[in-house]
Amino acid sequence: AIDEYLVRLNKVASAMQAFTVERMLPKKVAKFTKLVRDRVQPEYFNRPTRQVLEELTSNQTLIAYLTGQWGDNGMMPAESSFMIHALIAKHYMYGGYYPVGGASRMAETIIPQIQKTGGEVFTYAAVERILLENGKAVGVAMKDGTEVRSPIVISNAGVFNTFNRLLPKEVSDYTGYSQKLNTVKPSMASLCLYIGIKDSAKNLNLPKTNFWIYPNENYEQSIKSFLADANSDIPMVYISFPSAKDPSFEARYPNRSTIEIVAPCPWEWVEQWADKPWGKRGADYDALKEDFSQRLLEKLYQKLPHLRGQIDYYELSTPLSTEFFCWYQKGEIYGLDHDPKRFEQTWLRPKTDIEGLYLTGQDILTCGVVGAMIGGAMTAINIGGVKALPLAKKIFVG
Repeated sequence: AIDEYLVRLNKVASAMQAFTVERMLPKKVAKFTKLVRDRVQPEYFNRPTRQVLEELTSNQTLIAYLTGQWGDNGMMPAESSFMIHALIAKHYMYGGYYPVGGASRMAETIIPQIQKTGGEVFTYAAVERILLENGKAVGVAMKDGTEVRSPIVISNAGVFNTFNRLLPKEVSDYTGYSQKLNTVKPSMASLCLYIGIKDSAKNLNLPKTNFWIYPNENYEQSIKSFLADANSDIPMVYISFPSAKDPSFEARYPNRSTIEIVAPCPWEWVEQWADKPWGKRGADYDALKEDFSQRLLEKLYQKLPHLRGQIDYYELSTPLSTEFFCWYQKGEIYGLDHDPKRFEQTWLRPKTDIEGLYLTGQDILTCGVVGAMIGGAMTAINIGGVKALPLAKKIFVG
């Protein structure tokens, strides 16, 4: 079963090239590439993960081990597409990567390249709407009233934000995107506990690996019980140790360590405070956060009991935090759900039916840093046309 599982991971990875190229090309050309995709794509490519694995084995414990990273796409094995499971499993087959200097180094190294070619990057610059003239996207209007004109507009805000918030409703209705949004759903929302300790990762013996913690191997039933009763055992906990992974952390922050703990949390559990300002949502909201914080800390202590009494600082974010800082309407962290239906939607591609408007990021392909990066490359190649063919060859052929 394990040997065949590895074979299937490789076949899905190979088939992704044709799948990606089809989404990247203009619709008229993509019709022909679909014929190629259908030839190389295995029949289990976009079926539910658990269904595919149960063809290989009846050993539910083995299936639980193989799908133990399902939190990386936010969908339980019974619901997720085998495609996303296979991509994540293969991605981590030989370990993971961590940027030296932390995630901020990504922006710090990318921004100079943007500026070198005449571009600019702004923070705290909220876009109010996409500007349209004669049905064509011609720029954006900022929240302060400033208008920025451009030959094209590329939206990395996600499809729900793009078509529900940044475009007039009549435009989304007329072009069919309002209806198309009914074919996809927002992904999982979450809690994240940020922890600070006044000691080094080395002294604390913090691991460089991630922890995935589950109460049992029946992931679907655990989630169902949790959604029915928030006081039941937390069905999935992810623990990461950023300061232990980053070799430059100790030099930048001597005798300091950080830990992050993530767990699921439906938007509906915090929605009642959505109209309250960030940081001032009231004592009942703070009490809810403190309760979850203590429960997540206990999960940490169960694995690393020597950390009890060592915590100097902690702060919990909820789906409301994600909505406030990232603008995701339901606090989702992975954009769209990664179920089979999502990957059947051919409208999730860089070029929209609105002239001059393009999509990019994790909604047009898959979630995660790599998924969003490939989404960016797809959009750049689509816009560049023939001039971008060398880039396309380098990325998808090698």
